[in-house]
Amino acid sequence: MKIDIHELTNKSEVTFKGEQIVSLLGLNLSSSTHNCIVNIEGTVTKKGSRYLVRGHISSVIKLVCDRCIKEFEYPIHAELNKEFSSNFNEVNEDEDIIQITQSSIELSDVIAEALYLSVPMKCLCNDDCKGICNVCGENLNEHTCNCQDSDIDPRLEKLKNIFHPQSEE
Repeated sequence: MKIDIHELTNKSEVTFKGEQIVSLLGLNLSSSTHNCIVNIEGTVTKKGSRYLVRGHISSVIKLVCDRCIKEFEYPIHAELNKEFSSNFNEVNEDEDIIQITQSSIELSDVIAEALYLSVPMKCLCNDDCKGICNVCGENLNEHTCNCQDSDIDPRLEKLKNIFHPQSEE
């Protein structure tokens, strides 16, 4: 999405609204979705040679639950808050200011970054997802199974009786 900054010569603020397709390949998701449509709206304000972009993005992406391996839709809401500058001397390594050299501001990378940062590190279809049985592979959210889950790491076997000690004489 490009925003023309020539409009800011007569105005103090310009609003924008639109949609953009963002590639999800950089996220390495397990789902089959490779792109999503993002709704964007916000404002651009000029202060000297700097342009402040503030806005909101929203979308719905498909993720795979880390517990039950079921695909689900996850709503994304993220804020845009980025500063751009047309003055090369104002941009330094310490500040998070993006240099612009044209008469427009390109927001594609900023939008993708905000979307990427809004995806949770652990994807769960719901907070109380039971996952899958590690013996038979049944989705425990849909059905219960009769498997005995008694796998104990042999290195921790002796700790199993720590609260119920048996006499070892």
